[in-house]
Amino acid sequence: MLKNISKLFLDGEIGRREFMSRLVCTGVSVSGAAALAAQLTVQNANGGELLSEIVPEAGRTIKNATGGELIAEFLMDWDVPYVFGLAGSEEVGFLDALVDRTDLQYTISLHENTAMTMADGYSRSTGKTSVVQLHSVAGTAFALGQIISAYKDRIPVVITVGRQSTNFRGRDGFLEAPSLNELPKDYANWTWDVMNGVTIPEVMRRAFMLAEAPPGGPTFITFSKDLFETRVPETEIIPRSRSLVSKDIAPSIADVKAIVDHLLASKRPLIFLGNECIHYEISEEVSAICELVGAGVLFSMKIPTIFPNTHPNFIGEIMDDRALLGTIDCFWSLGGNMFKLFNRPSKPLLKRSTITMHTSLVESEIGRNYPVDVASIASLKTMTTMVLKELRSRDLSTPAIKVRQKWVTDYNVKRRAEFKKSAETEWNNMPIATSRLMIELNKVIDKSAYIVAELVTSDRFSRRYLDYDHTQDVAERRRNFSTTSGILGWGVGAAVGTKIGNPDKEVWCLIGDGSFNFGSQGLWSASRYEVPVGFVIFNNGQYQANRINSALLKGRMYETGKYIGVDIGHPAIDHVKLAGAYGVEGERVMTRTR
Repeated sequence: MLKNISKLFLDGEIGRREFMSRLVCTGVSVSGAAALAAQLTVQNANGGELLSEIVPEAGRTIKNATGGELIAEFLMDWDVPYVFGLAGSEEVGFLDALVDRTDLQYTISLHENTAMTMADGYSRSTGKTSVVQLHSVAGTAFALGQIISAYKDRIPVVITVGRQSTNFRGRDGFLEAPSLNELPKDYANWTWDVMNGVTIPEVMRRAFMLAEAPPGGPTFITFSKDLFETRVPETEIIPRSRSLVSKDIAPSIADVKAIVDHLLASKRPLIFLGNECIHYEISEEVSAICELVGAGVLFSMKIPTIFPNTHPNFIGEIMDDRALLGTIDCFWSLGGNMFKLFNRPSKPLLKRSTITMHTSLVESEIGRNYPVDVASIASLKTMTTMVLKELRSRDLSTPAIKVRQKWVTDYNVKRRAEFKKSAETEWNNMPIATSRLMIELNKVIDKSAYIVAELVTSDRFSRRYLDYDHTQDVAERRRNFSTTSGILGWGVGAAVGTKIGNPDKEVWCLIGDGSFNFGSQGLWSASRYEVPVGFVIFNNGQYQANRINSALLKGRMYETGKYIGVDIGHPAIDHVKLAGAYGVEGERVMTRTR
């Protein structure tokens, strides 16, 4: 990438400003891009060789700085604009370092759950690694649920935590936790306890790289209180440009050809999109592939709408039609767990005779639960690009493709007609039906909005009635974000973080009342930082998922209608007043006339 951009600059095809802009987009700091531009300009004037004489960006030596100052300087060098956090007594040395460093904004929350979700939403929507600062074992414990959410969805977040001073360890001091750095080890790519201030920039660099390295996910570092406050004689900050991890892992040519062969030879092929797809924009490649071979596109459970649902080849989520997979003879999973379900099915969802192909960067998922005929550890973007290129080199003028495409199109038309009929049937329901609410929201939400959704039992309505339009350019199309973890309280903070990272986008948060009450403190952060987000609470006064599963048991709760532990409507929660307490205006909607 660096070589190509440098060549364009030296050949005069792009100017200095465009050269620097492209480098910054790849992760190079502004100062590094400027230095390289100056160097290449001199080389070009002297007729120097293109890359053989390029000197890597130099590190920066820091002298007589506190540990807190080292972290702040590191983050500024690495172009990190925000720290999401909630500090305590152990972290005051870091907070003190921020007083005179206004380029680094400490974004405070009322609860560690919100700090984690704001960082999560920021990273999901921007693709950039975020930083969270927590307070000791207390803050870590409160944030752990959302650390798990970030881990499950492979979101790159660097988590820093203060703890008792090194000279006070082992004395059971206030909030001391002897193995604090090990607490989230099952849900972090890497954990570390810093014991020497000289190593702080080195450890921070490693934390970023291990958060970003495939398949990605949170890293967790603890700092003794005194290390934030003690001065370090001298240490070095390695630049961002020399710490980037490529995710562009190519598959073998044999795997690409095998996938194309199987797709073309099958009677009913299916492309299955899983949660890993949230890290790649592959909708254009998948659209072209499914159109060329006549394949349906199906989502895994609980993933956001990462493929346009208006596309004629989109046929829903895996559990929408439980008989569908039994008709599939060629199944290609792109970054999908096979399968993330609520319960083990009575029989395999895929026939043993189904040709099964699985592409992922998460090695532990490939072939975990089902036989696999083409197993590829590769980038989804690279794989789909190569498959599309190979397809276009083949003879595609066969009657079989037209037959497959007709089946997919007919299936799509039928299901959309069913959704329309269902919405018409319940249009005048009181309170307002979820289908109608989604249709009304679809009219007012901007066509390029970012929609953060935590709708545990209503997420299917989002796929059915909110348009993610395949005819729009990808950059102008709506984007959807959600979590697959099932840990409530993610949505409010994630929406705030999404807006902070994308100030020019209209952002909405669609959330169930149960989930909202787990993370309502995020409204305070939205108000404090004047972050305009539209919050819509789907209020049914109960933990609906629990009620549904209780009914499926067909036991005494089902027989009597007395569902234990699900009613949160008595006393009724006045969400409008709750929002007002945080400085956010609200309104209750029951229904509206057509």
